[in-house]
Amino acid sequence: MGLFVVFVLASVLYAENKDPIALKLVPGGPEGSSVLAGLLLTIPPHWHVYAPSPEGEETAGFDPTLSWETSLNIKDVKILWPVPHKTKLQDQLSYVYEGKTLIPLQLTPEDGKKPLTLNLKVSFLACSTLCVPFEKTLSIVLHPGDRGDEVFNALEQREETYEGLSLLSLLTIALLGGFILNFMPCVLPVLSLKVMSLIKQSKKNHGQQAKKGFFITGLGILASFLLLALLTIILKESGQAFGWGIHFQNPHFLLFVFLVLVAFSASLCGIFEIDLPSGLGTWLIGHEGKGKIKDFLSGVFATLLATPCSAPFVGTALSFALARNIEDIFLVFFCLGLGFASPYFLVASLPQRYIFLPKPGVWMVWVQTILGVFLALTALWIGWILTFHIPLWALVLSTSLALIALSLFWIKHHRKPTLKAWAFAAPLFLLAWSLSWVIPNEPTHKLESASPTLEIWQPFDPDAINALVNQGKIVFVDATAEWCVTCAVNKNLVINDPHITTLLARPDVIAMRADWTRQDPRITEFLQAYGRYGIPFNIVFGPKNSEGIPLPEILTLDAVQDAFKKVGLDLDSKGAF
Repeated sequence: MGLFVVFVLASVLYAENKDPIALKLVPGGPEGSSVLAGLLLTIPPHWHVYAPSPEGEETAGFDPTLSWETSLNIKDVKILWPVPHKTKLQDQLSYVYEGKTLIPLQLTPEDGKKPLTLNLKVSFLACSTLCVPFEKTLSIVLHPGDRGDEVFNALEQREETYEGLSLLSLLTIALLGGFILNFMPCVLPVLSLKVMSLIKQSKKNHGQQAKKGFFITGLGILASFLLLALLTIILKESGQAFGWGIHFQNPHFLLFVFLVLVAFSASLCGIFEIDLPSGLGTWLIGHEGKGKIKDFLSGVFATLLATPCSAPFVGTALSFALARNIEDIFLVFFCLGLGFASPYFLVASLPQRYIFLPKPGVWMVWVQTILGVFLALTALWIGWILTFHIPLWALVLSTSLALIALSLFWIKHHRKPTLKAWAFAAPLFLLAWSLSWVIPNEPTHKLESASPTLEIWQPFDPDAINALVNQGKIVFVDATAEWCVTCAVNKNLVINDPHITTLLARPDVIAMRADWTRQDPRITEFLQAYGRYGIPFNIVFGPKNSEGIPLPEILTLDAVQDAFKKVGLDLDSKGAF
């Protein structure tokens, strides 16, 4: 109430005077397929304007809003907020702009050959001894030949500031995110298998050789992440869709991983041992290469299993990196791989006297069988994802062919990995895998049925969001996929919570689910428009913030509810949702 009175008094004081902050739209010029413009704020001494607050931080003031619904020949506007000044005002953390500040605007024209009319509605909170909320609409016509160096200089200064402030912290976040990937359910079985390998080697007094195996596995992980970086850059430069875990939208890749998991789980359960043909194995042993290939490939396999898991900090690092230059993309992927491989490198670097392992015994057989069951469960999960791409009968047929191949491998040659054993098994495995190429893409499950059976969810329609917000609606978008483990955690712990489902069921709230289980260019473009290259991604739009408030990767009830408040959701009579 007191804050409202201050605002009213401040408005009266400045009603007949000029605005405390001078605003002006300035032209920039073409940049690729976009057109740049700028909002110039001239802020007098002892005044400041509140800047957007980082996600999850409790700060003073109100975030500024810019809207452009009445503009002509403008498809979209991306606001490139400058780095604000972080300070404390009346013992409250605040992010503010001071002095002369230019906010670059990246405009996407509908027709690049015609002039653009930008009608920008600006809402800020300016403060000195008193705070003055003000709202103003500015207009400018931008012609194809217009050019203003002021905007380009501000944009270059913004990039240099972000470069200096964030590259080191970005690499630190990437290291931490890669390390956390080791404990995600997709990857944990692989790390457990390496520990079992170390225990087996210690039984044979080959501890040093086992440590070398850990090091080579780490190299396999690093090589895989650098290869992912290279593929990402190629896709980005060619203009194709790319993102973290996007290969899990490919049924050929999924079926290959499924069959490999079936084979490895059968091997761990004691049905047979996967090994190279004896002649090739003998040659590699003589050249010390057999174990190295296995260790290197286990690192590659661990990386493939890690990609559907967006652990905390992974999405943040990738989103920032993929919006930058080629060198930064390689650096971030390298740090992600280094963090992921750090447990392997740590074991490899420890002196033998510091490695304490339990005494080998019968318990190892039981542990190995349990790990085999975990891999089998992972295979079931991959198989379930496959049902969104191919018919169930095709998956059953492929699994049957793989099991027949495993049986021949075991029975025909009494568990000995001769060349004939591979000659019988390999063609059947290839035939099992080929089904994903020859079977029509007719999924068992439709994507609509993948969502919870709640009537609140509507089909994803990005073009309708602005119109709904203009009608006073709140729009909540949940970008998810059936292969995304973090998405499932968010759904079970937060989105499907009764407090949130009640909130989403309100008549003034529209809940849209963007299901990225299969390729969808609209969802890919939507993610990239907000600088995101992976999921989960959740964002809330509303009358007080039509640009949307992105939510953190790991959702909390408070984060979702706070975002709804900030975009303009009214509380009920009891002051609660």
